[in-house]
Amino acid sequence: MKKIAVIQARMLSSRLRGKSLLSVNGIPLLYRVATDVKNMNLFDNIIVATTRFIADDPIEAVLKDYDADIKVIRGDSQNVLNRFVEAITDYDEKDLVARFTADNPIYNQKITREVYQEHIKASVDYTYIDGLSPLAPEFIRVGLLREANRLTKDDFDREHVTPYFRKNAENYRILKLDKDWRKLQSRFNKHLTIDTREQLTMVEQMMQALDFDNTPPDVEEIYTYLSNTVDIPPKNEKRTYINLDGIPVGEGLPTYIIGEIGQNHNGSVEIAKQLIDMAVDAGANAVKFQKRDIPSELTKEAFNKPYDNPNSFGKTYGEHRTALELNETQHKELKEYANARGITYFVTPTDIPSVEMMERLDVPFYKVASRDLTNLPLLKCLSETNKPVIISTGMASIEDIDDAIEVLGKDRKDIIILQCISQYPADLERVNLKVMETFKNRYDKIVGYSDHTTGIVAAVTASILGASVIEKHITLNKAMKGSDQAGSAEKEAFSKMIQFIRDANKTLGDGVKSVDPVTKKAKDKLARSLVSRIPIKKGTILTEDMLTLKSPGNGLKWKEKELILGKEAVIDIDADVTLHKQFFK
Repeated sequence: MKKIAVIQARMLSSRLRGKSLLSVNGIPLLYRVATDVKNMNLFDNIIVATTRFIADDPIEAVLKDYDADIKVIRGDSQNVLNRFVEAITDYDEKDLVARFTADNPIYNQKITREVYQEHIKASVDYTYIDGLSPLAPEFIRVGLLREANRLTKDDFDREHVTPYFRKNAENYRILKLDKDWRKLQSRFNKHLTIDTREQLTMVEQMMQALDFDNTPPDVEEIYTYLSNTVDIPPKNEKRTYINLDGIPVGEGLPTYIIGEIGQNHNGSVEIAKQLIDMAVDAGANAVKFQKRDIPSELTKEAFNKPYDNPNSFGKTYGEHRTALELNETQHKELKEYANARGITYFVTPTDIPSVEMMERLDVPFYKVASRDLTNLPLLKCLSETNKPVIISTGMASIEDIDDAIEVLGKDRKDIIILQCISQYPADLERVNLKVMETFKNRYDKIVGYSDHTTGIVAAVTASILGASVIEKHITLNKAMKGSDQAGSAEKEAFSKMIQFIRDANKTLGDGVKSVDPVTKKAKDKLARSLVSRIPIKKGTILTEDMLTLKSPGNGLKWKEKELILGKEAVIDIDADVTLHKQFFK
């Protein structure tokens, strides 16, 4: 059995153009990945799979200079699966491919070898770390890649190579290693890849701090560095902060923004994917869906109740609700899609079977709808997952919230409470953002705001007033069918809301009043200093009537006059001269 490392790379990344050859502390990113792979001494051949675009000509050119033994295969731009199959044309069905990507600059030799050993030991066709760790590749049998290339027509599957196997795991021999296997810390994954300028800067700073190019650190050192730089509480912290899928959230930290998709997908996976794309493009941190188990949700009478209105998707309320539900396979596909787009996917489950389903999909945290704050068995089930919980309060009384917090665990710090008004769309005068302060004082929890207004003013205001989390319904078009569409934000408004919130966060500062360095020059020019009102002869004892105040402000201040009053001038001083201590004794 031959072992082939295939590194996928391209210059026209949608989020960071030219990243494959971007310098990371003086070394092109692709060089770093190729060097890591070579140093593993595990593979018979190394292949870089890129596209036929002219923009990718430099990849082929620089690799010839870097290492003539690394083969370059050029294929389809988006159909990466087909590109992989072209790269392995000369290999047997039982040969093994390790899939690397050129945006993960820190592949780890030890972990990669251990994944390989687990693959061989289990005698499977495909092995991966859940969540696709940036520290180790996936291992796939050549024949399996060819089979997927024949069977799947899905653009997402073909662009990302391996989702087809994970979506159809029951049909293959697959080994899924836990996301925190071998003490990996999956919450740091997004900080170990390069997909944005911010991530590039972060990786460069880490490499400099840990001296990567001389003595590469072990994984524990990397995690220690990240925990001390990324996973840190705000300055002057008064309340706790929590970690939401790798992002610290709390007072004084950047607002965590959720694109609430809910059921605005209208039962369509394709519309759901477009909404995920919209949230990613706007800069949101997460997308949220809903999940209902209809038999657990409705009585027979409620199911069969006629439901005849412009937003109905069925003749009865039960048929309407059923039409809007996505099944487990669809949720799994959307979670995979969201993760590939670099955004967190989570869910509001409304019943215990839905929680059980989402646990199988391993969503990182949950939200509770306000109507379910009285559903104490559901809350107990959620508390037992030991995952963070966000609760909405639109339909809840303060007593309902008290009861919910008690069941979830009043001493837990990983609960977030959102102020909300369950009106669709909501009137501005009903929003009542000051309730957030009530929640802070009563529960000592992180607070936020779920926005159902038609505009973005309430969300931006909430962020200024201390909302650590902002949730906003999003839609492709407000005119679409569906009861939540009218109160949702379209792409332009959602993007503008996020930009305004990010800008507002920048204005808040740390609460410490001081002279900012950028204003010092202006202060020196415009502030007042002690100046001689009249000529002062050498030997004269200085009195207050000889003083006045004028600009510039680089001399003694009025409150410092006692430093020179009553002292003898040691030089002749003309009128209108800025005074200094050395002029007197």
